[in-house]
Amino acid sequence: MFDFTVSKRKVVRFRGQNKVIGGLTDKDKIAVLLYISKEFANVDKEDDLFFTVMHICQEIFEADNVTLRLFDGDYLVPVKYLKETEPPRRNILPSEGYSGATFSSKEPMLFQDLENMNDFIDEQEKTRCVMCIPLVQKDDILGTLSVENEMENFYITDDLEILEALGSQLTLALSGVRLIEGLMTARAREAAILSQLEWDMKMGRNVQNQILPQNLSPWNGLYFGTYYEPMVEVSGDLYDVVRQGNSLTAINIDVSGHGIPAALVTMAIHHHFRRCVQSGLGLSEIMEELGESLRGQLPESTYFTAFIVRIFSDYTYGYINAGHQKMLHIHGETMEVDELDTKGVPLGILEVRKDEYEEKQGKLVPGDMLVMLTDGFAEQKNAEKQEAGTDAVINWILEEKKSLEETEKKLFVRDLANRFVERYKAFKGDVGNGDDLSLLMIQCNNTITEAIPYMQQAKIANSKRKDEDTYAMALKAYKIDPSLKENLSFLGKINYRDGNYNEAIKYFSEYLITTGEDTAISHFMLARAYFKADRIPEAKRSLKKSLSCDHSFAKSSLLLARCYLKENAKPKAIKVLQQGVKSTPNSDILKSSLLRLEGNKQKVSA
Repeated sequence: MFDFTVSKRKVVRFRGQNKVIGGLTDKDKIAVLLYISKEFANVDKEDDLFFTVMHICQEIFEADNVTLRLFDGDYLVPVKYLKETEPPRRNILPSEGYSGATFSSKEPMLFQDLENMNDFIDEQEKTRCVMCIPLVQKDDILGTLSVENEMENFYITDDLEILEALGSQLTLALSGVRLIEGLMTARAREAAILSQLEWDMKMGRNVQNQILPQNLSPWNGLYFGTYYEPMVEVSGDLYDVVRQGNSLTAINIDVSGHGIPAALVTMAIHHHFRRCVQSGLGLSEIMEELGESLRGQLPESTYFTAFIVRIFSDYTYGYINAGHQKMLHIHGETMEVDELDTKGVPLGILEVRKDEYEEKQGKLVPGDMLVMLTDGFAEQKNAEKQEAGTDAVINWILEEKKSLEETEKKLFVRDLANRFVERYKAFKGDVGNGDDLSLLMIQCNNTITEAIPYMQQAKIANSKRKDEDTYAMALKAYKIDPSLKENLSFLGKINYRDGNYNEAIKYFSEYLITTGEDTAISHFMLARAYFKADRIPEAKRSLKKSLSCDHSFAKSSLLLARCYLKENAKPKAIKVLQQGVKSTPNSDILKSSLLRLEGNKQKVSA
């Protein structure tokens, strides 16, 4: 079925445990998502859609069986599956089996081995490893989709992530094909069908909204204002923000066309953009990856423009434009506006390479602001058919900024975004939007000018062991701007040092959420505070996150073993240390700790 090749997986026995070898690479995943979008866009019958889902799942996941169940009000009914089973597929209650558990919890589930889980399978069923996802339409669950294999441990969480993305597109496509079939077979019910179309398009918007970051919290003194409005419920515009500890990467995208086809493309772009950033790629490398990975999979005549900016913790930034609306740098003191642009072509049309995209740099100072927006604002026409134009858009922002500064003690960029949108709506009046709209404003807040000196004084006081002054200055800085990453880390460390473990937990948790840092040491610092506060379940959770970032981080292995010992689970502690020694064979402390535990175990057995 695929016109591209994905790597096959297999499960092998390795040191007494099953291990998955092969499977989908990151490039495979993006190709698969775009392929799904393309295939679903070409289906106009419900049965054809279900057939497509079965065989896509079979090929992507090498499934032994795939089952689609829809809820009829009483039962989850198996409406489509690859093959009949023994015993045969039957209607089940929402409380029965792995499908019922998924339906009731509204959460995707991965069952690695169902052999002894009698509550989840019928007698004599051969299925061992199952991924099952709920099919969600707004607040309603339509049913479930399960991918099944007769070998245990055949799937991993990455597979579940792809299945969830497929499920989101399936619910959107299912609404579309049901409406198309209804229009073809029930002309007499045109009014009702149009009403249903409006409802299902709204559902599509809710699905798309799930991938848009909502109510963006501040990052290291940077604050955000956003606006997003599709022309026809679902949109080909998108903004996204990814935090990575010492940097923040933002993108604004405009896909050609409108409606469901463009919306499906934005979902794939969103997924691939996040993968690229989390893989540590530079801006020009991200542009090349977006262009080349998606170009062959885009629907015919579809392309997209993009603007990417990466801001560092010292407020310097780099940016690249790929045929998108220019980014605005508004200087706080002078109100001067720089329209930032670079050389670069839209993506998805021609083959592109990273050296074809020029990267430029800038720097924010307190009070400055970056504005990324799509061209729908500037190209909007009013009742007199006058186009707004870029100059008007810039003037609306500046005039509303000045007005807010005259009436408010502090300018919050979210208020400016709202006021700007009001000006836009006043200009267009009753005329409908001519295009999708997407807006992202990033403000370097003036509060950091006041907060940073207190933070510096706190560090000086700390070096002189003036604890009272240390806490007073650090908390003043926190009160002025609670998003400063360096101050959050500092507050966490001094509270941990002084035995204020719950306070340390508070600040380390805020640090992780605010910065988006996902490193072994950052999760370990939080876990250590949890451990000292005797909050062992939370400590274990953070330590597992730490080891998922770096499985060779010996400190996390040691502390996780101590957590299990506190729970009197010595075999689990031994297993953690054994895995730690395998990952870090040169760690003497891991080896000695393991020998002590294993020696005690032998004495107990004797």
